Amino acid sequence: MADSFGIILWCGFALFCGGLIKGTLGVGTPLLTVPLMALVLPAQSAVTLMAMPVVAANLWQAGKAPNIRAILGRFWPASAALLCGTLLGTQILSVIDEQLLLLSVGTVVILFTFLQASSLKLQLKNQWVVPAGLVFGALSGLIGGISSMFGPMLIVYLVSIRDLGKDDFVSAISFLYVCAVVPWTLSLLALGLLKGPLLVGSLTGIIPVLIGMRAGQMLRKRISEDRFQHLILLILLISGASMLWQSHTGS
Repeated sequence: MADSFGIILWCGFALFCGGLIKGTLGVGTPLLTVPLMALVLPAQSAVTLMAMPVVAANLWQAGKAPNIRAILGRFWPASAALLCGTLLGTQILSVIDEQLLLLSVGTVVILFTFLQASSLKLQLKNQWVVPAGLVFGALSGLIGGISSMFGPMLIVYLVSIRDLGKDDFVSAISFLYVCAVVPWTLSLLALGLLKGPLLVGSLTGIIPVLIGMRAGQMLRKRISEDRFQHLILLILLISGASMLWQSHTGS
């Protein structure tokens, strides 16, 4: 009984931390929360428990965006490509070498991170935002449909847009994540992977995540644009390293 209570407390703390980083940066929730919960739970259960909190977090964050209409108008092509890529990725899951894919994408993400941290960083002009969104949206969906890692290519795309401030970045990434994680969660429900105690735990996990997000929003107001960009690049670097690790371990 004491062990169960300790596990619940630890998972609640992990979910709060995930919400905190989500509220602050708009990204990084599963990257932080899943490894923390996997210390006390099976890895598949930790991933599955994130389903409802991730959906709620992105819906809430996108809904709170002050300029959501402008975000929808600017990024709906990328969201459409993301959905199509996700469907394709799930279809070819059984015939593609996931480890090779993760190795290739992880390497590209790390190289891009160092490029963006240099004086040679990529900056998309306005006329290239939509075409690039189609490409990166499709790639993100394809990779996410195969490996469930939707974030890295979306972050690569958004940090390349020269006039995208920190609040617009958070709004855009939340909107695009909704287009990825809602179908993913529905597939978990349809496959019977999210049911019973896991479903109850996932629904309950929404509470600490939203509390953490509220704290993160207040923290974001204190972060400068330059510091925000540096933190996003750090998250991207960790994501790339995580992909390389998964390609090496096969997990």
